[in-house]
Amino acid sequence: MRSHLSIKVASLSLAVASVLGVSSAAFAAGDPVISDIQIRGLNRVTKGAVLLALPVKEGDVMSQENTALSMQRLYATGEFDEVKLSRDGNTFIVTVQERPTVGAIDFSGNVNIKKDDLQKVIEDQGIRIGEPLNNQALNTIEKSLEDFYHSSGMYQASVKAVITHLPRNRADIKIEIIEGKAAEIQQINIVGNNSFPEDVLLAQMELRDELPWWNFMGNTKYNGQKFRADLESLKSFYMDRGYVNFKIDSTSVELTPDKKGIYLTIAINEGDQYKISDTSVRGDTLKYGDELAQGVTIEKGEIYNQRKITENEKTLASILGKYGYANTEVKAFPVFNDKDKTVELQFNVMPGKRVHVSQVFISGNDNTDDTVIRRELRQMDGSWLSSEALDVSKKRLDRTGFFESAELTTEKVGGSDDTVNVNTKIKERPTGSISGGIGFGTDSGMALQASVSQSNLFGLGTQGTISAYENKYRKHMEVSYTDPYFTVDNVSLGGRVFLDHYKGSKDANVVDYTNKTIGAFGYLGYPLSETLSINYSLGVERARIQNNGVNFQQGQVFFDMYGKDGQSAVDFINYKAGVDLTRNSLNQKVFPSDGSKQILSLMITTPNSDVHYYKAIAETYHYFPLNDYKDYIFSVRGRAGYGNGYKSKNGMKEIMPFFDNFNLGGSEWLRGFKRNSIGPKALYMLPNGIYYPSSNSIGGNAFWAVSAEIIFPTPLIAEAYKNSIRTSFFFDAGSLWDSRSGIYAVDYSSPSKYRTSAGISLVWMSPMGPLSFDIAKPIKKYSGDDTQQFNFNIGSTF
Repeated sequence: MRSHLSIKVASLSLAVASVLGVSSAAFAAGDPVISDIQIRGLNRVTKGAVLLALPVKEGDVMSQENTALSMQRLYATGEFDEVKLSRDGNTFIVTVQERPTVGAIDFSGNVNIKKDDLQKVIEDQGIRIGEPLNNQALNTIEKSLEDFYHSSGMYQASVKAVITHLPRNRADIKIEIIEGKAAEIQQINIVGNNSFPEDVLLAQMELRDELPWWNFMGNTKYNGQKFRADLESLKSFYMDRGYVNFKIDSTSVELTPDKKGIYLTIAINEGDQYKISDTSVRGDTLKYGDELAQGVTIEKGEIYNQRKITENEKTLASILGKYGYANTEVKAFPVFNDKDKTVELQFNVMPGKRVHVSQVFISGNDNTDDTVIRRELRQMDGSWLSSEALDVSKKRLDRTGFFESAELTTEKVGGSDDTVNVNTKIKERPTGSISGGIGFGTDSGMALQASVSQSNLFGLGTQGTISAYENKYRKHMEVSYTDPYFTVDNVSLGGRVFLDHYKGSKDANVVDYTNKTIGAFGYLGYPLSETLSINYSLGVERARIQNNGVNFQQGQVFFDMYGKDGQSAVDFINYKAGVDLTRNSLNQKVFPSDGSKQILSLMITTPNSDVHYYKAIAETYHYFPLNDYKDYIFSVRGRAGYGNGYKSKNGMKEIMPFFDNFNLGGSEWLRGFKRNSIGPKALYMLPNGIYYPSSNSIGGNAFWAVSAEIIFPTPLIAEAYKNSIRTSFFFDAGSLWDSRSGIYAVDYSSPSKYRTSAGISLVWMSPMGPLSFDIAKPIKKYSGDDTQQFNFNIGSTF
C-alpha cells in the first residue's frame, strides 16, 4: 500500500516538476525555499483571495507535494479556467486565466413554461448572474432543463446553451429551447382494484385520459408532478374509506415511439377494509375530559376514515386552545386488530401552556379603517389566547370580501413564554367591480344586466351599488347603500332607490298592462343568534298603473275603486313597511347537502297610503344526506303566501291589487308549467256584457307550493365534477287561488285545485355561470294551463 502511494506521489512530483521547469534531480538535490510569490492574470479576483487559497507562503519549501496541492486548491475555488505554476529561481509564479462572469441569462422558445421556473433549474446548478461561469456546467444545465421539460410531459423538448463572450471577461448565456408538443395521455389503467370501479378512482386524479364534452377548458397533457400528487390522492381516497393497508405496488409511464403519447399504469394493492372498534381520550386532559370525550365524533362500528381522524385531532386541540392552552398537541394512535379487521383509536392529549394576550396589532390596511377589522375580531386584548377565537376571526375577515388574505400570528412579549401579542396582517384586494351579464331562459327570454358596486366604500366596510337589468317584460334600475355595522351591536342600516317599468304581454303569460314605479326604501337589521337574523324595511312607492288592452274585470274593479272619471289608469302613492325573519343552518350556500333554512316575510302598506293591503310569505328548505359521503340527498322545500286588503274604500272592502298578485309556474316552483301560467285568469268582457275567462293569467292572493327531490350522482359524469353538477328527480305540487273571487264573474277561490308534476333536473355551475335544465311532465293539470315539458336557463357574467 505504501509503495503504491509512493509511486503516485513520485508521478505527481515529476508532473509538477516538469511544469515548474525543474527536474526530479533538482528536487532530489534539495527543494528550494520560496522567497517570493507572484500572481499573474488577475482582473476580477483579488491577489489576497489567491494567496488565501494557496497552501504555501514565503519561507515554505517548494516541494512536489506543495506544488500539486497548490494546483488542486486553485482549481477548487471555481474562479479559474486554467492555472499554470512555474518558478524563477526562488520566486513562485502563479499564472491564471479567470472564468468569465455571467452577465445575463436569457431564454428563447419557452412558451408553456415560465421563465422563473426555468431560472430556478439553472440556479440549482450554480449558474447565477454576477458569478463565474463554469463551461463544464453548461452540459449539465442542458440536461437538467430537458429533464424538467420531460417531467412536464414535453418529451420532444431540446435545449441548447449558447455563450456570447463580452469585453471585460464577461459572458451572456442564451438558452435556446425547442419545446415541441406536450405528450397527451392516451390511457390510464388502474389494476388491482376490486372495491371501487376504475372510473371512480380516475375521478380522484387530476390527470385525465379523456374529458367530458362540457369541460372544454381542460386538457389531457401529462405532468410528472401532477402524477405524483394523483398517487397521493388515490392513497387518501382509500385511507378515508377504511383501507389502512393500501399501497401502490408499481407505476409505469410508457412513451409512444413518436413521443406524443403516454400510457400510464398504476398497480395497487387495496388490502382489507377496517372499522373502528372503540375510541378513547388519554393523556393530560386537565379538567376538560368530558368535553374532550364529547368532541370525538367517530363512533364504534364506523369505517376507518383518515380524514375524519385528522379532523378530530384538530377539534380536540381546539377545545383546549379556546381556553388559552396554546400549542396543544393531539395525536391519534391506532391499534390494529388484523384478525377482526378493526382499529381502536386512542387520542393522546398533550396540552400546551396557558397563554395571555397583551395586545392585538393590525397592519397592511392602507385603505380599510381599523374599526372595520377590529369589529370582525373575536380575539381581544387582555384575554386568554383562544385558537377558536383566532379561527373565527380569520373566517369573519375572509367573509368580508375586503381582503385577499388575513393572517393572525402570535409573538412572545419579551422573554415571557405565557404572554403574546397577536399580529393581524391584512392584504387588501380591490373591492370595487364593474360587471355585465347576458343570459337567456325559456321563462324570461333574453336578459341583460350591468352593475357598478363597491363593497368597501371609503374603507369603512359599507356597500354601494348601481345596477340595471332588462328582459322581455321588465326594465329595472336601482341604487343601493348598506352599512352592515351601523352600530357596534352589528345593527345594519341601508337603503335603495329604484325605477321599475313592467309591461305585461301574452308572451309573458300575464295581462297586458303597464306599471311604472319609482320607490325608495330603508333597511335595518341585526342578528339574533349565529343562525337567526331579522330585518326591517320602510319605504315609499309612487306608481302609475294603466291598462293597455281590452278591459278585464279584475283590473276594472281596481280602476273603479281607485281611479277617477272611469279611466283605466291610476296614480297612487304607497308607504310600505316590512319585516323578514331568517334562520339559516345550511352547510353551504351553493349546492347545500345538509341543514335547513326558513324565511318568514311580512309586508304591509301603512294607513296613510292610497292602497291598503298586506302580504305574508313563509318559506322552508331542508336537506337530508342519505349516505356518509352525501352523494345521495333528500330535499324538501315549501313556500306559501297570502295577501289581502285591510280597509274599505268607496263602500267596498279593499283587496290586494292585481299587479301585486302571487304567480306560480316556471323553473323555480311547479316545473312543467309555463311561468305565471296557472291559477286565476283575466276575465274579459264580451259585447253582450258577459265576462269570460281568457288564456292570460292574472295571479291570486294566496298560494302554496312544495317540492321534493332525490339528488343523486350524475350518470356518465366523473366524480371529480360532482361538486359543480347536481342532478335530481323531483316531484312538484302547488295551488294558486283568489279568495276574493266572489266579486268576480268566475269563482277561483278553491285552494283544492292543485297541480302536480314530476321530472328530472340538472344544474351546472359552469365557467360561464349557472345553467339549469328541467324535463318535467305535468301529472295533474286543468283546462287552460300552459304546460312546458322542457325548461332551461343560461346566463353568464363578464
